[in-house]
Amino acid sequence: MADSNDVPQLEALSAPLGALISAVGRGVAEAQRELDAETLERIRELYASDEDLAVELQRIGYRPTWYHIPEAEAEIAVALSITSEERSEGRTRLKMYGAPLDASYTNRFAYSLTAQSRLKFRVVPVPPSPQAEALVVVPAVVGRTVADARALLSAIGVPHRFPNGAADAAVVTSASVGPGALLPRGTELVLTVQATGGGKLPPTSTPTRSPVLEPSTAGTLK
Repeated sequence: MADSNDVPQLEALSAPLGALISAVGRGVAEAQRELDAETLERIRELYASDEDLAVELQRIGYRPTWYHIPEAEAEIAVALSITSEERSEGRTRLKMYGAPLDASYTNRFAYSLTAQSRLKFRVVPVPPSPQAEALVVVPAVVGRTVADARALLSAIGVPHRFPNGAADAAVVTSASVGPGALLPRGTELVLTVQATGGGKLPPTSTPTRSPVLEPSTAGTLK
């Protein structure tokens, strides 16, 4: 059993039960946030790619799976140590510590106990939230023909605007935002195309109306 000289060390290495529970809760919250961030990053990568497979997945509306941690179960086994502390008037105060075990502790006090920690949790796929489902992610269209870019943007519901009189065979030379970017609510992807003579046709001065989109901020993902 530890003597009073070991009290500062035990207090430094021990933690209240509430702090342990809070640490587990913070860990689960951080893990969930990282899962959401990873899914959003996979969505951006998918729409930023111009590979044939990625384009076909975009056309059918494929989205990476969202995962959720519905529950976490923690089981912590600790070695309990009781120390006595002499008080005034001859009274003795007992203190209980949940102390970690190491070689020096075991050898010094001939203490033998198996300490272990176990954490159980499940990660399951869940349907995306309405906000996540309404995310408008810009695909890679620069370098494609107007006809191909228009078909792709229309298929995945990205509001867009081409210059007046842009021919279907003209090539898209630039876009207002890059591939993989989230298009803000109520805005359009503005495109510039190559003119027949080698110049560039600017976008039309009058924007076309965009459909009303749901909020698409990453902070609402759960």
